[in-house]
Amino acid sequence: MGEDFNVKFYIYQIIGIGIIWTGMAIFFDKMDEMSKLIFYVVTSWLLFLIVLLGKKVVRDRRKD
Repeated sequence: MGEDFNVKFYIYQIIGIGIIWTGMAIFFDKMDEMSKLIFYVVTSWLLFLIVLLGKKVVRDRRKD
């Protein structure tokens, strides 16, 4: 159950941040400099979560 929980946790975070990122991307042209900085931070966090999920999936497959 612990292994499955970690994967679900990453997936739910990626979905949540992905929705926020999509909403921000729609209004990217209207953003000021501070808003664009926040957008880049959210983008970095989303990519980081995707890398962590990929790493977790690869490690779990190697264990099996």
